[in-house]
Amino acid sequence: MKKKLLCAALFIAGISSAHADERTWNFVYQGFVDAATGVFDPEMKYSGSFTGEDRNLDGIVALDELSYFESQGHDYVPGKIISGGGGCGSSTLQCTVYRFSYALTGALYYSVATFGTDELRVHWWSSSGATRSSFSGEGGNSRTGGEGWFYRYEWSDRTTFTISPAPVPEPTVALMLPAGLALLYLTRARRRKIPA
Repeated sequence: MKKKLLCAALFIAGISSAHADERTWNFVYQGFVDAATGVFDPEMKYSGSFTGEDRNLDGIVALDELSYFESQGHDYVPGKIISGGGGCGSSTLQCTVYRFSYALTGALYYSVATFGTDELRVHWWSSSGATRSSFSGEGGNSRTGGEGWFYRYEWSDRTTFTISPAPVPEPTVALMLPAGLALLYLTRARRRKIPA
C-alpha cells in the first residue's frame, strides 16, 4: 500500500514539474462583434504565438515568465523595447508587451504596444490587447494634429479561441485520477477481505 501511495505522489509531482518547462504556444481568436456597428464578422481573427514557462508553478505564465510574444506580424520581447527591423519590421518602429497572463487551463489576456518617430519627426503609436470580454486597440499620430483612432471587437458566443498545445486540466482534475485509482484499490482490497 505504501508503495502505491508513493507512486501516486511521484505521479502528481511529475504532473506539476511538467509545467516548468519553457514552451511555445500558438493561438487564434476568431469571430468578433464590431462594437461600433454591432455586426458579427466570422472571418475576423487575431493570432500569434508566445514562449514562456511557469517558473513558480502557480499554473499561470505571467509577464515576467514570458520570453517571446508575436501577434499580427509584430515580434515583442517582454520587458524590453525592440527597435528596428528585427522585431517590428521598421527601423523607426518599437514594440513592447506591457501586460500578459496565460493560465495553463486556457485563459489568455495581453496588451502590446507599438510606437515610433519617422525621419520627418512624425510620431505615432498604437496599442492593442485581448481582455476577458473583447479585443481592442487604439492609436494616433502627430501628423494629423494629435488625432487618434479606436476600435473594439466584442467576444460573442460564436467567438472561438484555439491554442496549441492544448490547455492542461485544472490541478484538481489532475488529482482525480490518482484519487480514483486509490478508491478502486481500496474497494477491491475490501472485497477480498469479506468472507464469501
